[in-house]
Order: sequence, then C-alpha cells, then structure tokens
Amino acid sequence: MPDLLEVYLHDSPIAIVSRATRRTREFIRFTWTDEFEPGSVRLTESFAAIPSRAPDDRLVSRFLGGYAPEGNQRKAMAAERGIHEHDLFGILREFGGSLAGALTFRLPDEPQRRNPAYEELTDAELRRLLKKSVDEHDQGIRDDSRSMLQGFQPKLLVAKIGDSGWLLPHGRAHSTHILKPQLASRPHKVNDEFYSHQLARHAGLADFQSELLDVGPTRYLAIERFDRVVAGDTVGLIHQEDTAQALGLDWTDDEVKFQDRRRPNSAERPSAYRIAEMVASLGDEVVLHTWLRQLMFRVLVGDNDGHAKNVGVLHLPGEDRLTDLYDAVPNLHQDGRIDWTMAFAIDGEFDHRKVSVDRLAAEARSWGVFSRSAIEATIADALRRFEGALNEVQVPGGVSEGLRDTFEWNVTRLAAGKEISERKR
Repeated sequence: MPDLLEVYLHDSPIAIVSRATRRTREFIRFTWTDEFEPGSVRLTESFAAIPSRAPDDRLVSRFLGGYAPEGNQRKAMAAERGIHEHDLFGILREFGGSLAGALTFRLPDEPQRRNPAYEELTDAELRRLLKKSVDEHDQGIRDDSRSMLQGFQPKLLVAKIGDSGWLLPHGRAHSTHILKPQLASRPHKVNDEFYSHQLARHAGLADFQSELLDVGPTRYLAIERFDRVVAGDTVGLIHQEDTAQALGLDWTDDEVKFQDRRRPNSAERPSAYRIAEMVASLGDEVVLHTWLRQLMFRVLVGDNDGHAKNVGVLHLPGEDRLTDLYDAVPNLHQDGRIDWTMAFAIDGEFDHRKVSVDRLAAEARSWGVFSRSAIEATIADALRRFEGALNEVQVPGGVSEGLRDTFEWNVTRLAAGKEISERKR
C-alpha cells in the first residue's frame, strides 16, 4: 500500500502524512501542501500551523495519535486490520476517514470501496453490533469502515439522518451518534451517565441530546455528537481536539491522561492548572470560568475519570472554546469499583472526600487570572445551578441506588463550607 495519506480539514486538503522512520511506529511525518494557508478554524493548540514549516514529528504524532481509541479497543481494531496497535500511519490509513472533529485522512486515488455510504440497521443487526462492540472491543467496525473514536468504553458509531433509523457508516461516512451498550458487569452505568447528562444540560454545561433506548432486551445510551451537524442528507463536521492532544501528551500510554500522584508537576502529565493555562490562551475569562464549572460538576457527581481526554476544545470559525461537558460519569457510586482518587488534584488534594469550597477556590486562585470575588461568585453560581438541577430533573429509572441522595450530600456539604467526606449509606 502507498505510504502517503492526504490530510483534509473539513473539505480542504492541507497536508500529506507519511511514515517518519521505519523503526518508529508511533510517529508520522506531516508536510503542509504548497497551497495551505491557515484559515478561520485553528487546527490544534499543540503545534503551530505555519505554512512551509514542517511541525515537529513528535508533537504532530501525539496530536494525531490522540484521535485513536485506547486500551483493548485500539488493540482489537488494529489486530482486525493486521497492524500494530502503535502503528500510527496504519491506524490513520485504516480508520482515519472519520474521527472526532473535522480532520480526515484519504489515500491518493482512494478506491471506490472507501467512498461514504450508509446501511440501515435492523433491530437484530443493531443488537448484534452492540454485543460485538462489547465482546470484541471493536466499535462495531465492518471490513470497509474507516471510523474511530477515542475512549475505553464499548461503543458503536451510527448515524441518524432525517427520518431514518440508525444507519451504519461505511467507508468515510460520518456518524452522528455514539451508542453505549449496558454492561452486565456495570448494569447501572449507562443510566447513571444519562442522569449526569440531564443535570449537565439543566446546569448549562451541555447542549447535546441523549436518551436511553432498548432494542429487545438490550439497553443502550444514545448520545448525539456535538462535533457533527446534519443539514438535509449531509453530515457536517465541527473541528475539535481533547486537552491531552492540546498538551502534547503521549498517545501510546493510557495512563498519561491522568495527573501523576507521585510527580504532580510532571510536564508529561496534565493537571487542572495545566489545562487552565492552556484554556487561558483560547480567549477571554469566560472560557476559564467554564473550566472551573466543569471541574466542579465532576466533583459534585463523583466523576473520578475526568481526565485530559474527557475535556475538549472546540475550534469554530474565529473562535476557540471548551466543548460541552462530556463523559462525566458518577463512578464513585458503582458498587465494588470505588476509588476516591480524582483524575486531577484540587489544590494538591486527590481524595474526593477531602474536597471543599476552600480547596476549589484555592485551586482557581493558583491559575493567576481570577479575582477572589470572581472565583467566589462562580463557585456559588455553580452550586446553585447544581442544586436547581437536582430539584428540577426527574431521576431516571435504573440508576444506582441512592445516587440522587449522594449528589445532594455532595452539594450540601460544599455549600456549607465543609469537606465532602463520605456519605453514610
């Protein structure tokens, strides 16, 4: 196969990708086309898009590798196509037709079988693919599928266009929704995540839609992608990256998206401070206030998996901002799986039980941007919005026992100026 790929941002060719060296699988070389000129949509926060100047192989590879799945999903999908899980060029060649955001990768003179197409799914086929995504960790890919999405959790990428049912993308066709199947080992998780979505929407932290659905005995959570927009029968792309990519973190190591407890100031790991520093470059203070609100929401719902890949940056024409809050799952309420260690320390403290308003305020002050009064106002407003959401949003069926009570405990403790501690059940 040719060792060249054409890179498109939206529908504009911007670069050529090739293998960096024969010995280094996880790196690629990125060469701007002669016609490339930076436009109104910024490509990334992690390296400068300068015409005629090739970006650093290491930085661009970490950025592009960050679009790949993680863990068992990357291993399974790579094995399905006969490539190594760290073969970045191979991964982009096989699955780079539709990623998060608006980049696509195409072979020169791409064959007919890679053209975009959709297949309407029957209920039986949908159930089979959801089961396959769990059993085989493969995002339900077909032989001609060129789609992938970051993350560990089993998922199926599908589209809904107009009045259609669920459509399976083929070739470079783009999905519009992510389907997360219920897991026998964690029967409440998709219900808990859906409840978190509802609270986030009510609190003004998310706009995307989601719903719990059943196909036969199989329950799944259908999530609308906020990096896609459907106009008629066309799926448009909105560009994005996650903050692990923006910070240039190693894409081959699944642990680097968490702050290191032993070396909390490591430049190879993220932190709430490092993300705040990056976010501050996006625009005015409003973006940083959003980051503080998102951080607080994850504390309030007990999400200890709010790592750098679960925080996104949206690149719009002339504007860069944080994405909707996503993947804020109340993990601290899953029986037998509770680890009180948060993904990021709050004022140096990783233990969720020891977080308080004072610690949240001290963390925000360390970012060196907000006044004390602005921090206090944002924290108070975030608590008030969360309390309002708890009172207005009906608890969906099937959530973990006592989940709403725990949320109420968390917000009440913080509002009273106390550490969250551990609710007695």
